[in-house]
Amino acid sequence: MYLSNLKAEGFRCFGKEFNIQLTDGLNVIVGENGAGKTAVINAIRQLFHDSESGRYSVTSDDFFSPFVAEGKTATSLSICAEFDGLDVKDKVAFLPWVGASDTALLNLQAEKKEIRGRFKKVIWGGTAKSSQFDPELLELVQCIYLPPLRDAESKLSNGRQSRLSKLLKALNRKQLKQCREDGELHPLEASLKDFNESLATDDKLSIKDANKLITENLTKAIGHHFGQKTSIQFAESDFTKIAESLTLMFFPDLSVEDQSLFRDLSQNSLGYNNLLYIASIMAELTLDDEDEEQPLFKLLLIEEPEAHLHPQLQIRLLNHLKSVAKQNKNVQVIVTTHSTVLASSVELESIIHLSKLPTPVATPLRTCGLPEASSQFVNRWLDVTKSNLLFSSGVILVEGIAEQMIIPALAKIVLKEQKEGHKNLEDLGISTINLNGIYFKHFMQLYCNVSKPDDTEEAAFAESIPVRCAGITDRDPPKTIKKKVPDPEKDGEDKEVSEDFLPYEGNMHSGTNHAIDLVNSINKSTNSRLYVSKYKTLEYDLAMEGNNASLMSEIIASLWPEPPKRKSTVITEFTEMSKQDWTKKQPHEVAEAAHKILKKIDDDNIGKGLFAQVLTDRIQLNGYDFSVPEYIKKAIMWASSVDFEEEE
Repeated sequence: MYLSNLKAEGFRCFGKEFNIQLTDGLNVIVGENGAGKTAVINAIRQLFHDSESGRYSVTSDDFFSPFVAEGKTATSLSICAEFDGLDVKDKVAFLPWVGASDTALLNLQAEKKEIRGRFKKVIWGGTAKSSQFDPELLELVQCIYLPPLRDAESKLSNGRQSRLSKLLKALNRKQLKQCREDGELHPLEASLKDFNESLATDDKLSIKDANKLITENLTKAIGHHFGQKTSIQFAESDFTKIAESLTLMFFPDLSVEDQSLFRDLSQNSLGYNNLLYIASIMAELTLDDEDEEQPLFKLLLIEEPEAHLHPQLQIRLLNHLKSVAKQNKNVQVIVTTHSTVLASSVELESIIHLSKLPTPVATPLRTCGLPEASSQFVNRWLDVTKSNLLFSSGVILVEGIAEQMIIPALAKIVLKEQKEGHKNLEDLGISTINLNGIYFKHFMQLYCNVSKPDDTEEAAFAESIPVRCAGITDRDPPKTIKKKVPDPEKDGEDKEVSEDFLPYEGNMHSGTNHAIDLVNSINKSTNSRLYVSKYKTLEYDLAMEGNNASLMSEIIASLWPEPPKRKSTVITEFTEMSKQDWTKKQPHEVAEAAHKILKKIDDDNIGKGLFAQVLTDRIQLNGYDFSVPEYIKKAIMWASSVDFEEEE
């Protein structure tokens, strides 16, 4: 049994009907702030009694309230949970929720009418709202919620809400029941009773003398008639009180056997106390007990499990949560996170992306139609950097580190006329993701609702993450071309030679980049576009625009190493090039300069990464005095949702 679908309307940020599909085992919900991750968790909590935080009552804040003046505040809210994967035992136990179907339904509806400090709400199971609801069925579902800012130390210390007492009572539930039926003390209660008796009679302890002195002074003060007898002992007498008085201690090193080396939790780090707290909960969830009082379904809700944990511990914790959910068929774990580390270490099948948009949309990545090969590829390559795309409101996918550094600087030029708060990619929440290659086929399918290239008029569509995604790739025409020239050794005959191909307007060649074949398919989708350089590569195309060749030549001259005892011809040549006005040159002249610039950037004396870093700094220093190629401009505008005319 597992929670397979959750619907909410009028609740929190879900003004219109919101639907999220969940899977059995582990679910990891990701997305930008304000997309509704916490609202999903709170909607589930409304349905069940949370054993950690208690009942989550409906408040005025739970009713949808728009951020625009013309919007309407919700006067009611509704939540519906669907459960699938029910076995025979589940169907019998939850029969009022199941009816004749194979899916159990649990519904909640509340109206924004406050009566004696509370909002009117009704809960029912199944499809018929008028059917009688048995609240005891909710006890068959154990829901545990861990908030993002949790006080693990207080939860592990002694007291009524002690996590240790809950675990001990769960471990001893069956034995306690049997002891009560037999009229006997539980072994823990009997042990404490014997210990108290030994305290009262042991002559070596001061407790006996202290008790005697108290009794004597009390008798002298009020006399025998009004006097009372006293006894000094540990006050707890039943199992619950004993368990609630226990506290957890820890040893900094697992290998230490000396029991005197324990430490109090206040001496532990926040991260480790957090792990101890989660470990105690997992211990209770994984109890394998056939007792009829045990819940049939256990649901663990964790917001930001990465709190106070360094990356390696984040991954180990997530792997443990995953294994627990996998090995225990009645345990489902739902996690919300902002951690790129966690997002990059879990399979796509477990990730659910939330997009803010005008209204929140949930997209399970397993429904994006990725072929198995692409799914395996993305799972392997979704490292911490690339997982940023799961938290962005827009994405620009690029081939390498040079584009990743330069594109945000160029975006400031492209977006300079936009309104405040929309003048750069950071303001817009758009990430530039370096794919380290031309792997658009795999990654763009997450955002491209065309499931596969289609030569017919209608493309095949699948679900996708509904945010704008732009890909930028190189045309990569042939580096050299064959050309026939007169052969001086053979009068009247030509010979075939190879020469560098320098593309420019009027001298073009088709590209060799196989990603170009994806353009027609990807551009049929609603949210994705793939843009190809006009001439050759990023650096070549930059040099072909406006007077960019001047600045790029200046940078090359500044980076090129000065040889000892002689003047560098490279520095001399590019210093001279930096003084030219390339806007007044012929296209073939600019192409020759672009070719030289690209060749020197590729040289080991500079390298694309270093050049991109310096160029980015110079672009930002020079303000907007740099020309942006059209294909890059369109990619930035597309990802930023800026209106422009697309080519057919």
